[in-house]
Amino acid sequence: MTCQRCAIRSRSLCGSLSDDALGALSSISRHRHFAPGQIIVTEGEPAIFANVVTGIVVEKKSLSDGREQIVSMFFSGDFLGDARRVNSDSTAQAVSPVTLCAFDRNAFEQLMDVYPVLTQSVLDYAMARLENAREWMLLLGQKSAEERVATFLMRLAARQADAGCRHVAAQSIEPGMALDIPISRAQMAAYLGLTIETVSRRMTALRDSGLVAFKDARAVRLLNVDGLKAAAGDNDRL
Repeated sequence: MTCQRCAIRSRSLCGSLSDDALGALSSISRHRHFAPGQIIVTEGEPAIFANVVTGIVVEKKSLSDGREQIVSMFFSGDFLGDARRVNSDSTAQAVSPVTLCAFDRNAFEQLMDVYPVLTQSVLDYAMARLENAREWMLLLGQKSAEERVATFLMRLAARQADAGCRHVAAQSIEPGMALDIPISRAQMAAYLGLTIETVSRRMTALRDSGLVAFKDARAVRLLNVDGLKAAAGDNDRL
């Protein structure tokens, strides 16, 4: 697949590139495929430079005693990589079937020198990640358990609705929307700074309030979007 026909071109860091720059980028890229649970890059290994074409990737940090914390989730159109680091400071793992458009690092850095717009795109994406990290710090520091779980569901719904090419109308977040939770309850608890029991209780409370319905532990249907936004306690940020 060429960059010009890529389904995520309009919403990835490639979106602002000229056809000439896209051609150069295409020449140093290749698709890589990962099964659910497969490690993409391990903390300490050479950093990867890649766009997520399809699927969902989690970024994990490890403590010295072996405990792990999910610190980020990457969706279709997101960019994996940090121009400041030679080696990865985290582990990236596929939690669904994942396709990456991966770039040779040295060649990518050379193209950044040739095409300043590519450098700006990488910088813009880094700033967006920083802003997201600040928002997540607010969630972990100030929100109640129910607000955290509701916010997680709304953010997941927003990313699912926005997936794909921006030249095609995105799915709206409406009552009845089916939502697949890509991580386990234990991972969700770690991501939200809660216990598994608390996550389960809060999910049950959202169900009992008529805001969501469950098909199983990972399949959720949004019944009352406005109510779920209110439960998240942060309508303006969603």
